[in-house]
Amino acid sequence: MAPPARSAGLRPASRPARAAKRALLFVLAALTTAACAPPPEPTWTLDGEAFGTRWTVRVRGPETDVQSVRAAIEAELDAVDRGMSNWRDDSELSRLNASEATGPLPVSEPLALVLEAALRVHGESGGAFDVTVGPLLHLYGFGPGGDPRSAAPDPDAVEAARIRVGSRLLSLERLDGQAALRRQVPGVELDLSGIAKGYAVDRVSTILTGLGFAEHLVEVGGEIQARGEWTVGIQDPTGGLATAVHRSFPVRDLGMATSGGYGDFREAAGKGEGRYWTHILDPRIGRPVERRAGSVTVLAESCLDADAWATALFVLGPEEGLELAEERGIAALFLTAGAGGTVEEAATPAFTDLTRAVNR
Repeated sequence: MAPPARSAGLRPASRPARAAKRALLFVLAALTTAACAPPPEPTWTLDGEAFGTRWTVRVRGPETDVQSVRAAIEAELDAVDRGMSNWRDDSELSRLNASEATGPLPVSEPLALVLEAALRVHGESGGAFDVTVGPLLHLYGFGPGGDPRSAAPDPDAVEAARIRVGSRLLSLERLDGQAALRRQVPGVELDLSGIAKGYAVDRVSTILTGLGFAEHLVEVGGEIQARGEWTVGIQDPTGGLATAVHRSFPVRDLGMATSGGYGDFREAAGKGEGRYWTHILDPRIGRPVERRAGSVTVLAESCLDADAWATALFVLGPEEGLELAEERGIAALFLTAGAGGTVEEAATPAFTDLTRAVNR
């Protein structure tokens, strides 16, 4: 999958994995214990490929029934891929996009849940998050069908695509208990890559809890859900595809996502030297964000919400985004490129409180 502000997409593992569009979050260590505390429980790890990226699960406790656990994880990831990937023709999302009907079109409960969250964040962010930007991403060379070697899109083509872009063109309703989607005009295309991986992380975490693994950490392409206390790190957003960790901190029972433009970008055709288009598109103006060196990390109860808000706040930028995050009580950390290769930080009070509270 890929986003309204990003476009890596939920992709089959058999496809060559392109660089993730947002910052990678690295699990650095298990829970730190005091010298007098008993030794920590053992931690075991499973990993694999999904959505054109890597997934990793770490479980704290005795290693048991590994193959059954792996099968349960892969089943959840496959279910999300079959429902919400725009990189496979047989997914529910692709079939929905292929339909010219405006609705009401029945949608599954998982897809309805994700769309409800997407429409909520769209409204609360002033339109900075939008799951209908696929046609514009294609024009700029990102996502399924996009050609990264293409020239700058024709302005008339951009304006024509914008007629089919905007979450205002979508509505969800219930018909006899069945979720249904309406589109006001034909050809409105959904792209859930800015939110579906977060949802997949939450689903895997729920499965692990149900299997009796209370303390675990799930990571899919940089999106995280932590149950129990874990130490994680954020990638330096100024180093291209390098994996240097800029900062680490503890989290407990939280979802976490980072959005940044440095992982998937192209030179801005006709814009001059040093100008870049990122895979993250600003739906309010119909153009890619050109702020390549920087990222936004969000902590939230669900990775679903963290995923969507990380994209929205990156689109809004370190000033407007920080102001909105503070107003709404969102736990967010903004990293921007400073002079001489330095990284400047701006954290909301909620982010500071959550990362400090773990050690109290």
